[in-house]
Amino acid sequence: MTDERTVQRSVNRIPDGDWAEVLSHPGGESLALGHLKDVSEGGISLDLPQCLQRGAKVQVKLSHMTHGGLLRHFQFTGTVVHVETSGQGCVHGIKFNEDMTHAERAALTDYLCQVEYRPGS
Repeated sequence: MTDERTVQRSVNRIPDGDWAEVLSHPGGESLALGHLKDVSEGGISLDLPQCLQRGAKVQVKLSHMTHGGLLRHFQFTGTVVHVETSGQGCVHGIKFNEDMTHAERAALTDYLCQVEYRPGS
């Protein structure tokens, strides 16, 4: 079954070179380190080695290596809305909080611009 959303999600796949650290919110304790799979203005999909609890409030720190070799970090807050067992871990859907700060919105826009065009992908 292929619908327009599935096709669009496939187009927005992120290479395994981008990774994410998930932290508790508001405590900031590290919960997991894994790979970013999908990103949009509304949320992200992460592949993590352990399963987080649905409904958990989290901070996500994304790390991205630019083509020029500069390591960039972006941070957002969100809520775990989907958890699915996959291989040796879980795939998580994290919805960005609607009350994102101006700095978080700017970071998201910056990140989306960074990954929008990737030569050879």
